[in-house]
Amino acid sequence: MNVLVKFISGLTGAIIACFAQTMPFAMICLFAVIVDCISAFRLSLRVKVKFPEQCSGKLKSDSARRMFGTLLMIYAVILLLHTVDKYCFTFMNMYLANIAAGVFCMVQIISILENESSCNRAKWAKVLQKMLVDKTKRHLDVDLSSLITEKKEKENENTD
Repeated sequence: MNVLVKFISGLTGAIIACFAQTMPFAMICLFAVIVDCISAFRLSLRVKVKFPEQCSGKLKSDSARRMFGTLLMIYAVILLLHTVDKYCFTFMNMYLANIAAGVFCMVQIISILENESSCNRAKWAKVLQKMLVDKTKRHLDVDLSSLITEKKEKENENTD
């Protein structure tokens, strides 16, 4: 039993040592995702105030599951790119993990700006809405497939 504990402890330490260099990237990406989730929740509350009958304004487990999946995927990509950079491209430092974390954080920042500017009457929000997507519709508890079907039916009627 003592040998098994030592083996597991040594293996755990080796894995941590191999990937310790990627932990700052993982923490930065985690922080970006948390801020994005907070901004999405704030948007949900604003939509609830504006459309109380069409929005619950609550956190949804599906959103949390997607967030967890996103975090797992970006960390796997960071680990992969760090390993490729360290062992495959030993002749040059390309900093692939840095680039991947930076791109991911930029995407999250754009999502945060979209969330904060959606369903917002502030002047800065209106300026941002000219460049960004309005995410208000995503927070309405409406079946979008039925809206798409209705739109297609209307288009078919207009072409006939």
